[in-house]
Amino acid sequence: MSRFMLLIPAALLLVAANAVDELDGKDLKKLEGTWVMVSGERDGGKIAEEHVKKNKITWKGKDIVLESPHQTKETIKATLTRLDPTKKPAEMEWTRATGPEAGKVMFAIYEFIDDDNYRVCFALPGKDRPKEFSSKEGSGHFVHVWQRAKK
Repeated sequence: MSRFMLLIPAALLLVAANAVDELDGKDLKKLEGTWVMVSGERDGGKIAEEHVKKNKITWKGKDIVLESPHQTKETIKATLTRLDPTKKPAEMEWTRATGPEAGKVMFAIYEFIDDDNYRVCFALPGKDRPKEFSSKEGSGHFVHVWQRAKK
C-alpha cells in the first residue's frame, strides 16, 4: 500500500474533526452563551408551559449543556459535530454524551430569528433530518425556539 493511500484516511479524519471550526465560525459564535426556551413542540403537540420555562441550553464552543425536563430529568451533555449554514435551511448535528439517546447522532435544521433568538427543529436518532420547522404527529421531530438569557 502506498504512503498516499495511508494519508487519505488521516486527512479525512482531520477534516471531520475540524468541520465545525472550518464551516462557519460566525454561527458558532452567535450560539455561544446561555439560552432559555420560549416555546416548544414535540411530535405534533405543544410542550407544556411549565416544562418550557425550565429549559435552558448553554453553548460553549462545540460543547452543549441542556436542561430539558420534557426529555429527561438529568442534565444532557452533547458535542456539536456539524454546522453548515450554507444549506437551506441551515443544518447542524450533535452527539449526546449523556441523557436519552446518548452516543447517537441527532440531525437538525436551525435558523437565527435575530441576534437573540433562534429556532431549531431536530429529529430523534433513526429519523430523517427535518426539512421544515414543524413537528407533525408521528414525525419524531422537536421544534424549540430559544432566546438569549438576560445577564
